[in-house]
Amino acid sequence: MPLITLDNISVRFSQKSVLDEISTTIHNNEKIALIGRNGEGKTTLMRLLAGVIDADDGLLHRKNNTTISYLQQTPPKGSNEKLFDIVAKGLGVKGDLLVNYQNALTNNMLDEAAKIQQKIDDNNAWDLIPIINSALEKFELNPEHTLEQLSGGWRRRVMLAKAMIAKPSILLLDEPTNHMDITAILGLEKQLQNYVGTIILISHDREFVANVCHKVFDLDRGKLSVFDCGYHEYIKRKDEQLNALMLEQKRFDKKLAQEEVWIRQGIKARRTRNEGRVRALKKMRLELSNRRAIRGKAKIQTLDKEMVSKIIFEIEKISYSIGNLNLVNEFSSLILKGDKIGIIGGNGVGKSTFIKLLLGELKQTQGKIKRSKNCQIAYFDQTHEQLNLEQKAMDFVSGGRERIDIGGKSKHIIGYLRNFLFTAEQCRSPIKMLSGGEKNRLLLAKILSQESNLLVLDEPTNDLDVETLELLEEMLSDYKGTLLLISHDRKFINNVVTSTIVFEGNGIIEYYVGNYDDYLLQKKETITQKIQKTSTPKQQTFSKTKPKVNSDKLLSKIDDYENKIKAIHLVMADEDFYKQEQNKIDKTLNDLKETEEKLNQAYKNWELLEC
Repeated sequence: MPLITLDNISVRFSQKSVLDEISTTIHNNEKIALIGRNGEGKTTLMRLLAGVIDADDGLLHRKNNTTISYLQQTPPKGSNEKLFDIVAKGLGVKGDLLVNYQNALTNNMLDEAAKIQQKIDDNNAWDLIPIINSALEKFELNPEHTLEQLSGGWRRRVMLAKAMIAKPSILLLDEPTNHMDITAILGLEKQLQNYVGTIILISHDREFVANVCHKVFDLDRGKLSVFDCGYHEYIKRKDEQLNALMLEQKRFDKKLAQEEVWIRQGIKARRTRNEGRVRALKKMRLELSNRRAIRGKAKIQTLDKEMVSKIIFEIEKISYSIGNLNLVNEFSSLILKGDKIGIIGGNGVGKSTFIKLLLGELKQTQGKIKRSKNCQIAYFDQTHEQLNLEQKAMDFVSGGRERIDIGGKSKHIIGYLRNFLFTAEQCRSPIKMLSGGEKNRLLLAKILSQESNLLVLDEPTNDLDVETLELLEEMLSDYKGTLLLISHDRKFINNVVTSTIVFEGNGIIEYYVGNYDDYLLQKKETITQKIQKTSTPKQQTFSKTKPKVNSDKLLSKIDDYENKIKAIHLVMADEDFYKQEQNKIDKTLNDLKETEEKLNQAYKNWELLEC
């Protein structure tokens, strides 16, 4: 039996259908990616599933004893509540008892503490303390810290720990990786891969989605389509659908043009027998107005490349500290005209500080930075400027003008914003009508309309939909100026940058040629070389015969494990797989998990043999 059944569900806001008669089922142990453009209603669907809002029409049925945890898109505001208490509340009544007991002791309310202690004893709630500490440890959280002490990425970890601690039947995650660094994302990825239960997530991180989910809910103009496949196969099928749609639209446009010629003849159209044809034409016009906008092709304005010198930044042994915190330690590098540099590292290690040092907004404690005199900078800051929510979207970008200069040519502001997937109606609407991702897209449209030869983007991908990400990738790839990009999105970095600056922590910064995958490969080679150099003579005199035999056996095992995993995936891909008895489904999933663990261990053993 499904955990949740949706039957002709509709949700409307201001007479507009956000969800339009959607029907589907959600089963145990499914890992589902919810994908769609910004503003299509993904968060609305999540809130509906979580029980935060009700449907206007249709039926939603939840199986008895189905538990749901919901991580919302917007992180909570800072408070002086301890992280232990926040995560404990994820366990419900028993967790609340532990929190109330500690609060009573802190406030010297001993009688109240004694009463609560008795309830804790009766409910065996003391046993939950190690579970809470373990959940905090998984996300590297200090139980004594308070929420107001943490940045957005760390607050995200706290709310994830709270959502996951009770191991709910269904875990709803709305942009779980926002503001998190790559190391934290990889850790979360592993946790979700091993999670026993159903996961439905919204994420702009395509690599994360591909590694976690094996099913896709596609939301488009209020309609929900279900794809029983992983993310990469989904993209392939969507491309095929889009190609077919474009062919159909060409035929439609040709017929519509013919009908418009006919209606302009006037007299013929007014005959009674032609009224049906007139109604059909009106329907075609409506269909055209509701057509989904195809992704545009915008270009970033680049100033004359001859205006800027070949060297953009010459960095010579710079250091920067805040108190005892060393963020940059004697770093040297050259950043040249046309470089596209990705800047990666953990939260709080100094990436944004480094950008401010380069731009002269902060002064290094030692060393020198020589800057090109003719740099024209366009800067997208992760904190963003404050938006006037009552202002029209088009006026925010154009400054109230109907036309703006793009690449030396005058262009209507609506035409420009169409390239960023905004409709004419959205352009003329106040900003408050846009979703979080659409507001982010609008900010990018404004920044990228400015002439520049140095583009600085600090976390530009948060809350963006996949189509906008791909559009931004194309624009940055075509950009002729210099790019400095801070991002935790692995695929985005891989597709855009040509070199990488990595913040290792404690002020240590390394420069690597290539993208994120190239950096990982070079780092692995460096570690291997260090292991080989530090190997003792005794280790070097080991017989080569035995490892050769072991490696042959190990390769055979790896092949066996990989083939078994492929076979299990084929079984799970069958549309009737989740219609079986639950014990059969669980047995298959457990078998998959055990085989994957054996394969991972075999890989580790192989790496040891190689070293």
